[in-house]
Amino acid sequence: MEEKITALCQNFIDNRDVIKKVFSLESTYIYPIASNALTSHGVKADEAKLKECKKIISKNAGVLSYLKGNVSAPFAANLSMKEDPKAAFDKVARFYALTKKQFDRSEFSALLAIMLSDIVKEENVESVVARGKEIYNLMKEKHPFLTNDKDSVLAGLLALSEKNNTELIDDMEKCYELLRIKFSNKSSIQTVSHILSLTNGSAREKVEHMIDLYDMLKDAGKKYGVYTELATLAAVSILDDDNEKLRDIILQIDDFLSKQKGYGILGIDKKTRLMHATMLTADLYDTAQNAQTVATASALAMAAAQQAAICIIIASSAATYAD
Repeated sequence: MEEKITALCQNFIDNRDVIKKVFSLESTYIYPIASNALTSHGVKADEAKLKECKKIISKNAGVLSYLKGNVSAPFAANLSMKEDPKAAFDKVARFYALTKKQFDRSEFSALLAIMLSDIVKEENVESVVARGKEIYNLMKEKHPFLTNDKDSVLAGLLALSEKNNTELIDDMEKCYELLRIKFSNKSSIQTVSHILSLTNGSAREKVEHMIDLYDMLKDAGKKYGVYTELATLAAVSILDDDNEKLRDIILQIDDFLSKQKGYGILGIDKKTRLMHATMLTADLYDTAQNAQTVATASALAMAAAQQAAICIIIASSAATYAD
């Protein structure tokens, strides 16, 4: 296992550096997310193909398209894994035409289209997006001040759940109330409640299992972030393994990352680094979704966590686009 962890981590760093070379002006925080799109599939970044995919996006998305901007590096990474990147781009564009009808034009609806293009058959996407909007509206009814455009991505993922809408919302609310006992940031715990609702089991069991992992990391001297970072911890907490083993893997990967360029004193902060270690832990469990298949709960949960991370970067960006 140790050799597997080291190989995974090195591939992640190598992929990050290649992506950074191709997309030199992006946010420091977007490179690891884009890198993980490749790393989670066991793929090594191909600089030439990434450049090709960057050109495809630039040429076909339009000058003011939301398929550019903060989503461009993860999008290019996604396209670079396809046998025919241009055909894959065209498919995303068709999906985006549907997502922006339901959720308006934004980088969030563009991100949702990219995500759905990998896990939903084209003949089903319209109904999935329509259900996603229904779920979003129900979320908005429960939390009108917390719910905003970035939640549209998670709503789209929730639409892939086998649970009906009432079951999803009930599970979310139970998780939300239990999480409030431990954590204070309502926005982050709402996102966590969405992710946990994708999985089976009682709300109490799921929340307690996640908090147990959080506390284990704290006892080991690692204070896990309680804001945007929590989504990734929630996704990992539902993996089919005991928390002690998950903790040990997270700590081992965090130690590896701490010695890498970009994670030092002047690099990404320790809490984000620990989140990246948690994200990579999930990669060891093969949660990556296969194209054109309904993903497992674990895969959906991790996809939701990664999309949530990108959403935060988008929301905090000053860049504006108008498709």
